[in-house]
Amino acid sequence: MSNERDLIELARCNHLLLTEAQRRAAGWSEERWERAQAAGIWLQVTPGHYRHLATPLTFDMKVRAGAAWLGRRGAMFGTTALFWLGVDVPEPDVAEFVVPRGMRSVANWVRLHTTTSWNEADVTRHFGLRTTNATRAIIDFAATKPTAHELEHAIDSAVQLRRTAFARLTKRLAELRGPGHCGGPLLAELLLDTGGDSYLERRFLALLRAHQLPRPECQVVLRANGQRIGRVDFTFPAQSVVVEVSGSLGHTTARDRTKDARRRNALQQSGIQVLEFTTAHVIDDPNYVLTTLARARVTRPPAHTQVKPRHVRL
Repeated sequence: MSNERDLIELARCNHLLLTEAQRRAAGWSEERWERAQAAGIWLQVTPGHYRHLATPLTFDMKVRAGAAWLGRRGAMFGTTALFWLGVDVPEPDVAEFVVPRGMRSVANWVRLHTTTSWNEADVTRHFGLRTTNATRAIIDFAATKPTAHELEHAIDSAVQLRRTAFARLTKRLAELRGPGHCGGPLLAELLLDTGGDSYLERRFLALLRAHQLPRPECQVVLRANGQRIGRVDFTFPAQSVVVEVSGSLGHTTARDRTKDARRRNALQQSGIQVLEFTTAHVIDDPNYVLTTLARARVTRPPAHTQVKPRHVRL
């Protein structure tokens, strides 16, 4: 019969969690196991998963125990899903999961949310565990009433990691609109300026929208004569104009600058005008940006096609 140290080693090999199956395989009787729990030596995390008294309960353990307990009944929810997917959000204090509304009677060993909009297409696996994908997780996160800054940052991070995309978020939000998605209006507002890879690119899009200028295509890979030129921040196809916005942290090495110059030359030789704006231009001197765009014929559409602008956050 194994001793307690053997159980600790088994737990160490399983992300610090001991399962019922491991305990039984180690030869511990029900009576001995009950005594160990009564003495507070082994603590239950979820049914069938335990941690040793000397092992602090971490977020990783909460997620793994909760996901294993729920199995195919549910998936990670909101900030839990986003954090697990590597999106830049604060580590949650509790692990949250979502289950179909018909399973609302499941005991709350973890924090559970229910939804009438259950769709397996919203579920993926990451590091072997079931989680809602970043698109659905952002929509669910919006329903928990985060600040605009928190939600905006989550969108930026998820898009930059290629976990979701502007078109995907917009489409899924439209499909889920209705009761139970109280964060929809804020998310819809923020999505109007989503599409770039950074805060600076979002500010550029917001500036365009505030002045009713056409929305450009974002993060486009351009080709000429069958050859890939490169990916650009924004393109206005109707005017054959490309816009790059550059912050202070990127493209600082000689290699980066050489690559940028080669791409810029290739674009201009193919008949595309290239405009570049810095952080100082977009944030501190927006009139320069607007004037430069106007000279490149990027102007607001005719009056009969204009739409009254909504409130814009700059």
